[in-house]
Amino acid sequence: MPRKNVLPLFSPQVHHWIYFICLCILAASLPTSRFMLSFIQIAMGVNWLLEGNYKIRILRFVQNRAAWMLVSIYLLHVLGLLWSEDLAYGIASDLKNKLPLLTLTFMVFSSPPPDRTKTYLLLYVFFASLLVTSLIGLYIYLSGDYVNFRHISPFVSHVYLSMMLVFALFTLPWFTGQLTQNRKVLFLSWVIAIWFLVFLFILRSLTGILCLAGVMVWLAGRWILTGRTLRQRIIAGVTLAVLPLLFLIPSWMAYQNLNLAIEPGKEALQETTVLGNPYSHYPENKLRENGHYVFLFIAEEETRKAWNERSDLDFDGQDLAGNALYMTLYRYMASKGLRKDYAGVYQLDPEDLEAIEKGIANYNYTRWPGLKVRLHQTFWEIYWYRERGNPSGHTFTQRLELWRASAVAFKEKPLWGWGTGDIFIAVDYGLNQLNSPMDNYRMKPHNQYLLFLLTLGVAGSLLIYLMYGVYIKETGVFRFWPFQAFLVIMLISMLGNNPIDAQVGQSFFIFFTLCMGYFFPQACKGQPLG
Repeated sequence: MPRKNVLPLFSPQVHHWIYFICLCILAASLPTSRFMLSFIQIAMGVNWLLEGNYKIRILRFVQNRAAWMLVSIYLLHVLGLLWSEDLAYGIASDLKNKLPLLTLTFMVFSSPPPDRTKTYLLLYVFFASLLVTSLIGLYIYLSGDYVNFRHISPFVSHVYLSMMLVFALFTLPWFTGQLTQNRKVLFLSWVIAIWFLVFLFILRSLTGILCLAGVMVWLAGRWILTGRTLRQRIIAGVTLAVLPLLFLIPSWMAYQNLNLAIEPGKEALQETTVLGNPYSHYPENKLRENGHYVFLFIAEEETRKAWNERSDLDFDGQDLAGNALYMTLYRYMASKGLRKDYAGVYQLDPEDLEAIEKGIANYNYTRWPGLKVRLHQTFWEIYWYRERGNPSGHTFTQRLELWRASAVAFKEKPLWGWGTGDIFIAVDYGLNQLNSPMDNYRMKPHNQYLLFLLTLGVAGSLLIYLMYGVYIKETGVFRFWPFQAFLVIMLISMLGNNPIDAQVGQSFFIFFTLCMGYFFPQACKGQPLG
C-alpha cells in the first residue's frame, strides 16, 4: 500500500501563521538578540517538522535552482573538511555558525512565501526593532554610562548595527513610498531615516560610514546612467564629485593634527616641578599628542600621588577600557599641554578625570565630532604601529598585521586553501612566519575575502561567488535597487570584517538575501521592484 503523506499537527493556515510569526521575531532579533536569532530558528524547524506534508514541501525546494545555490555554499564548506586538520573546530564552530545557510534557506524555500502585506510587515518589524534599539543607544549615549563608544550599541556589535542602519536609512522611505502616498506617513519615514543617519555617526563605526559612502556613490552612479532628465544626471554627477570631499576633508584635518610638532626649549628641560622635584625626560620615545611629547616632563611620584588623591582608579592599574592607566593619563595630559606632575593633575577638570578613567587618551576626543575622532584614532594606530612595530591592542593595526599574515598563509596553499576549520592554524602560520609581536594569535583575518581564500582557496572562493551570482540571476533580484544597496553594504563590510562568519552578520546576510530574493519577487508579481 502507498504510504500516506504525514498530516500537519494543526491546519496549514495555523502552521503558516506560526512560520510567519517566527520570521517576524527573527527580523526583530537582528539588532536586538543573538540568543533569539538561534532560538527562533529552532522553533521554525520544529514547526516545519510538525506541519507534515514533507513530500510536497521538499519537492518545492528541490525544484528551485536558486535555493540550491545558497545551500551549495554551505555544502562547499562541508567539503572543505576533507583537507582540514582541525575537524573539531570545523564541525563544532565553523559549520555550526554557518548552519542558517542550510537550514533557513531550506525552510524558507520549501514554504510558500508570505503575501505582499506580510512581506512588507516583516520589513517594518525590522525597522521598528532597529528604531527602538537606536533610541536605547541614544539613552546610553546621553547618560554617559559607557566606557567605549561600541557600548552605545546595546545588544549586538556596533559594526553590524551600523550596517543595518545604513540599509534602513536608504530603504525605509522607499518601501514606505511603495505602500502609501500619505504625506504624513512619508514625512515620518524620512524623519526616522535621518535619525538613523545621525545615530550612525554617534556609533562612530568606520565600517558603517564606509558602507554609507559606498551606497551613496553607487546610487549617484546609477542616477547618472539612468536619470530620466539632464537635471537629475547633473545633480547625481555633482553629488558623486562632492562625496569624496566629505570624507577626505575630516581625514586631512585628523592627519594634520597627528603631524603637529611642538618642540620644548632646552632651558625648559632643565626646569623642576612646583614642588622642586626634577622632571624625567625620554626624548627617544617620539609619541606625541596634539604636537606635545608624551614622555617629556614626567614627575612620576608626584603624578601618582595626585592621581590617587583624585580618582578611585589606581595609577598603577588599568582604566575602564583595559589600558594601562598611567599611559592614558600621560597621553591625555600631553594632549592638553600639561606637565605630568602634581600641579598638572590638579589642573584637570572633573570631566577630564572621567574621560581618562574611561580610556580616552586625547582631550580633543571629548569635543570633536565622532567621524573625526575615529579617523584620528585610526591614523594614530598606524603611526604607533610604524614607530613600534607592535599592533597589539589596536583594532585597525591588528587588521593590517592579520592581513599580512593571511597573505603569507595563502601563498602556502593557494588553490583549495587550508580547509574548513583551519582558519586559526593558517593565520598563526602566517604570524609565525612574520615573527609577529602580536599577543593574541587566535584571531581571524577580519576580511571575509581573505577568510574564503584561506579556508577554501581560489577555487572555493570563485565557486562561492559563482553560486551567489547564479542565485541573483535566477531570482532576478538585482533589478531591485534595495538589494543593490544591501549588496554594496555587504561587499564593503567584508573588507574589514567577517560578516558571513559571525552570527549577527550572517543572519543579516541570509535574512535579506531570502527576503528580497524570494519573498518580494513572489509576493509582488506584476509590480515593479525597483
